[in-house]
Amino acid sequence: MMQHVDDNEALEFAVRQFCSKYSQTELQDAIDGFEWRDTTEASLAKRREISEKYSQWAREGAAIDAAEVMATKVYKWGFGKNNCPNSLKSNWPLFCRVNQCWNEGGDRKRMVELLTELLRLKGIGIATASKWICFIDEDRYAIYDSRVSAALRSIKVNNKRVFPTVGRRQFGSKKYPAPTVRTPAQMASDYLFFTDFSSVVAKRYNFDSPAKVEMGLFMLGNIEDNWA
Repeated sequence: MMQHVDDNEALEFAVRQFCSKYSQTELQDAIDGFEWRDTTEASLAKRREISEKYSQWAREGAAIDAAEVMATKVYKWGFGKNNCPNSLKSNWPLFCRVNQCWNEGGDRKRMVELLTELLRLKGIGIATASKWICFIDEDRYAIYDSRVSAALRSIKVNNKRVFPTVGRRQFGSKKYPAPTVRTPAQMASDYLFFTDFSSVVAKRYNFDSPAKVEMGLFMLGNIEDNWA
């Protein structure tokens, strides 16, 4: 991910900076306050319900006959829309291959290649794709969206930001950070690095999954002071 240090060094540098910025208590408080379109309890229950169904589908082989139903459940939960992007509707075999490969989780090169193909489809960015991947297995993966990326903007290696900023629509008086320009291949690699990062943070802070770290970042990323 970084040009002048290898991924393992960049990962350790990033985790150290993260732990300096957010204490275990601060992150835990953010996780405890997780909300998405409802109260904390209802938000967690809905996420758990959808992720369990999606994970079962992925574990059982990600069959193409149920692909649209599964993709749409997650997409509606995340974006409040009833239909996935049209570009996906002619690419269900690719969608299934992505889920099969990331469920197996052994071929990192192929994981990045398939995610790159998915990100090349019109209307599918990492905030969308990572929701599907996360729900394959929340014990291994996490969502990477605009609020999560905003919470990580201050982390740098060799004076360069480690995590790309994901674009977000402007609401009210807040001026959200501009998105980082990344190719689909670069963003796919960035996301794999993020999954490694969130897994290490989860272990370092004794949380049970990288998805829990992501839920905390989601809440922290909505606080403007954390963007610097």
